Parts: sequence; C-alpha cells; structure tokens
Amino acid sequence: MNFIAAYRRIGISICGAISMSRSWAVFVGALAAAGCSEPFVTIPGGELSGADRQPPDAWGDVPDTIQLETRPADPYSINIWGVGIGSELYVATSGGGTTWTAYIEDDHNVRVRIDDGLYRLQATLVEEDGERGRVTLAYSDKYEVDPQEGWVSEGMIFRLERP
Repeated sequence: MNFIAAYRRIGISICGAISMSRSWAVFVGALAAAGCSEPFVTIPGGELSGADRQPPDAWGDVPDTIQLETRPADPYSINIWGVGIGSELYVATSGGGTTWTAYIEDDHNVRVRIDDGLYRLQATLVEEDGERGRVTLAYSDKYEVDPQEGWVSEGMIFRLERP
C-alpha cells in the first residue's frame, strides 16, 4: 500500500481535524466576545465603562470608530463611525434604521465613549437639509465614502447634543 492510500485509509482526514479545530476556536472566541459587556467589532454589547466627562467645546478630533450606548434601562452599545462638526457630534445609519435607532426613538438619552471618556448626550434626528448636507460631506471627507451612494444623505442622521 502506498503512502497516499494509507493516508486516505486512516479515516478522518487531517484537513477535517484542522477544520474542526478552527470551528471550535471560532465558536469559543464568539462565545467569549458575547459574554463581554463591550461591543466587539460588529457584535453589540451592553453598558459601556469609562470615566464620565463633560463634552468638549468642539468635537474636532473624533476617532474613526466610537462607541454609542442606547437604551439606558437595558444598555445596548455598538461600534460606529462618527463625525464632529464644531461643537456637534453626529452618527448616521442607512435609511431604514437599525436596532439602535429604534432604541433612540424610545429614549433619546445616549452615552458615547471616545478613548476612555464617557459622554452623556441626547440624540436628535437631523431633518434640516442644510445640516444633513454638512454631515454628509463630513462623512465623505473623513471616511472617503462616495456621497452619491446616499447611505448618509438618505439615511438617519443623529446629532448628539449636551442634555
């Protein structure tokens, strides 16, 4: 019997064992991430931790990804893109909304974590065309998104304001 025939005869293939190991590792990793309170990549989390801070006078240096916590009674947090324009901080999603936008409709109180600071803010839906245009341009500049794609300009934009 040659080597290849013997290899095939030993039953479960090595590739199958490796595949099973990877699947197990992915499962354990996902389980660990789900058990954490913080959002993990695209997996939502719960209550954010950090030091309460006063919002800055200007949101000029907002990191690419910030964390937004909604639904204070049962916190739900996500990683999200955000832009600062002067004294205002904005987040947006596509037109149909998502889980967190429904939570904001019920309770406008949110918290944002940037670095290790937590900011208590209130979310207000932006409906005025001029302001929506400025936010769309800010997203386009910061994230190199084509404004013609329309996910920001036609989406739901929220201004996160001081209470």
